[in-house]
Amino acid sequence: MELRLILKILLRRWWLELLPPILVGAYTVITYQPPATTYATTLRFSVGYTPQQETTTLYDRFYPAWLTSEYIAGGLSDWAKTGDFAQTVAEDATSHGHAIAAPEVAGSITSDHLRSIVVLYLNGGDQEKLTAIASSAAHVFQTRNGVVFPQKGPSGATVTPLDTPAVAPALPSLRSRLDIPIRIGLALALGIALAFAAHYFDPCIRDRQEVEALGLTIVGEIPK
Repeated sequence: MELRLILKILLRRWWLELLPPILVGAYTVITYQPPATTYATTLRFSVGYTPQQETTTLYDRFYPAWLTSEYIAGGLSDWAKTGDFAQTVAEDATSHGHAIAAPEVAGSITSDHLRSIVVLYLNGGDQEKLTAIASSAAHVFQTRNGVVFPQKGPSGATVTPLDTPAVAPALPSLRSRLDIPIRIGLALALGIALAFAAHYFDPCIRDRQEVEALGLTIVGEIPK
């Protein structure tokens, strides 16, 4: 199909192409509700492992300490994804006067780690609860890691918070920002498809090219 014919089809049925976007746009305006405000904060922790003070070899005792701290950071990051961590954080928050269930904690926290740094990403719709979850998560990391990882000893690893829980409104998600343009774009694509469908099923002859395509001879032509 030539580009000229495509443009002719689109221009001939322009109203059919614009009808779906107009309907979708009107429905979107009528039913639009701004997205709920969400809050977020990021907490980072350094993980330390104290090397033995006495050694009988010439091996550098600080190297295994650094290596061990990386393993501990990975373990703590994985622990933050478990139900045990969510339950412990929920119990800690409840003991401080915040009624928070373990599923709320689990749905608010994602974790990662880089070398000896553990990172917690917290998101939620309630600023007060998210602040309580962040504070309790930091407290649990510092006080309960020795119970979960007894190989470090009864004292546990040294976990040092590098950030204070500063909960602030988060930027709208990419999905919410692109929702309306995507709707309009899909509606426009539907309109274009309808225009081509209408052209395909149209039984009328509208110009000499269509007559010649049927193998007929044109005797005369009346100007528009």
